[in-house]
Amino acid sequence: MIDLYPALGFGFPDAVDVMVFAARVVVGLMFFLSGFYKLFTRDSALKMAKTMVEAGIAAPRQTARFVSVCELVFGALLVMGLLTSLAALVLFVISTVALITVASKSVEGTSFGYRLSSYLDLPETLLMLVLAALIVTGPGLYSLDTALFAGR
Repeated sequence: MIDLYPALGFGFPDAVDVMVFAARVVVGLMFFLSGFYKLFTRDSALKMAKTMVEAGIAAPRQTARFVSVCELVFGALLVMGLLTSLAALVLFVISTVALITVASKSVEGTSFGYRLSSYLDLPETLLMLVLAALIVTGPGLYSLDTALFAGR
């Protein structure tokens, strides 16, 4: 008979590095593509600048371009697993600012529980959680950080 409790109760510790890799690549690719399209497609660039204006951000066009470049560069670094904690930290800050300035406007409700539920439904909240986990855990086994700097 197969003992299921260890798997059901304690998970699959041997798969941790694979899951860190998957989380890093998926989130990094999402930011990379987001930054890419904001930089290289007119409609996305205009939408980003408009969002900055509506959020009351200073120098909205320059800030939009700066944030887009950061998403592109640090997203690529995250995908490669290079300077992972720094990349995750920068993207965490971008997500936090987006949550505070833009996404929070979609939060509804008067009760604490309902508002909390609305915040937890936002994609920025989930991104921030994954990015915080990457800051804490590091890049994982399958990364350039590990290949280049492990054992130093």
